[in-house]
Amino acid sequence: MSGLFLLAIPTPSATPIPVFGSGVIGFSFLLSTIVWAPVVWAFVLATVPNPRGRYDRFFYGSSFWVSFGVLALAFFGYIQFQAFTVGPQYEEKLPWLPAFGITYHLGADGISILVLMANGIVTLAAILSSTGLRARPREYYVLLLLAEAAINGLVCARDLFLLTLFFAAATLPLTLLVAGWGVLPGRRWAAGLRLLGYWGVGSLALLLAAVLLAATAGGNTFDLDYLGKAGVAGRAQIVVGILVVVAAATRLGFWPLHGWARDVLAEAPAGVAILIAGAGMRTGGYILLRLLDASLHDGTRLLAPILAALAGVTALWCGLAAFRARDLRVLGAYLAIVPGCVTLLGAAGVTPLSLDGAAYSLFGGAVASALVVGACAVVSERALTRDLALLGGLAGRLPRLSWLLVLAGVGVIGMPLTGTFVAELLVFFGSFKTSFIGAFAVAAGLVVAGAAVAWMLQRVLFGAPNPDAPPAGDAPLTETWALALLAGALIYLGVVPGGPKLAGIPFLDPGAINVVNASVADLASSYAPPTPPAGGGG
Repeated sequence: MSGLFLLAIPTPSATPIPVFGSGVIGFSFLLSTIVWAPVVWAFVLATVPNPRGRYDRFFYGSSFWVSFGVLALAFFGYIQFQAFTVGPQYEEKLPWLPAFGITYHLGADGISILVLMANGIVTLAAILSSTGLRARPREYYVLLLLAEAAINGLVCARDLFLLTLFFAAATLPLTLLVAGWGVLPGRRWAAGLRLLGYWGVGSLALLLAAVLLAATAGGNTFDLDYLGKAGVAGRAQIVVGILVVVAAATRLGFWPLHGWARDVLAEAPAGVAILIAGAGMRTGGYILLRLLDASLHDGTRLLAPILAALAGVTALWCGLAAFRARDLRVLGAYLAIVPGCVTLLGAAGVTPLSLDGAAYSLFGGAVASALVVGACAVVSERALTRDLALLGGLAGRLPRLSWLLVLAGVGVIGMPLTGTFVAELLVFFGSFKTSFIGAFAVAAGLVVAGAAVAWMLQRVLFGAPNPDAPPAGDAPLTETWALALLAGALIYLGVVPGGPKLAGIPFLDPGAINVVNASVADLASSYAPPTPPAGGGG
């Protein structure tokens, strides 16, 4: 069955397939608009008068439409993307600090454009989940838009120094959001400081990696296109690779750099938790593919067994920790780390199939992680408790949320008909030969996490109601739509990974697998075994 499924996944062909709906827009500053439009509107929100809180709803409504516009631009860029060509598209390149070899260079390959789509969906869900916010809405939405801009800037950056700046810039607004609007006043500042500390260490590690990589490449430039082709000594590749892995681990929450994830995802308001789990954490997986696999080929080969083992240990740890959790939001935080383990395993597999799965998991993992932390947060709010000892029998009282919690649980462990299932299938088929032990450990971790999901669903939704529990009410329409948006994206990715077709022609969607295939094939070409010489030896 799995073989038939893999055969059904479209592969690149030499002739591009026209997509119905392509060619709608085409201008030179598409990516700059995606990155800087939220910054411009954040400045407007920060300065617009608001006498006696009269226009509080304006901050929510305008932020929603700005983020919707960013998602629309990303979608138009996605459907216009030349799916079977190699290299970045929509490029913008301007000199910035030429004396230091730094340029303002933006561009998007298939991996980048897919992640931009995921970021747009997650940010929109985060804003929809924040409709109930009443405290300091101006500051909240300003910080949310700045965080969105920084994450999108990282994905678009084709200059390593610029990428590092955006990587670090996302830390401060997210820290302030957690510390200023966290659920429990006694814990939110501690959670914010832990986020600042861990992500600050990761930013420092990435800065050191960028400086060392540019210095050893010898080209007086931070341009990623050059660094990916420059010959760097094997020892330097290992050092730079370790620094990149440290930076990625602090974002994805890998063991032992996982200390921030439980507190932050459990204490942040629902919208902020969705943004961090769905977009912020995926930046770690993105730099693994963009820097480690694409630029440090020898270092990646040497570090691959360690990375696969790290993925397995983290997956097993998350599954076991979820069983020990007595707080629904803490349990959701542990589960949100699991999709990142699949990404790491795919990056360590260094085969075309595993790298394809790792790239696909950046989208599937984003929506799955955002959905599970969002669903746990909203259920806790509507049930008026997060204590698993009090929760029970909520399926009848929270019908809409119950279905969404079930989808979140099956999505995060990669059940069939979800985008995470497609990613896991590609990663495991591509990694079992090169990283068998790590793949087996990650698979075991998914089994344990699946058991934890089953226990959670039985305990929270289908168990006997607790007479001591507070009264519960279903989520309002906006919060339901926020979670439904994530659930719909997750299912869509699993059902039509190659995109829908009308009379054999892709309709409005070239297919996520098709979009990432050419970029992954180019990336994986460096790991192909050497072709044996023709003829016999003499």
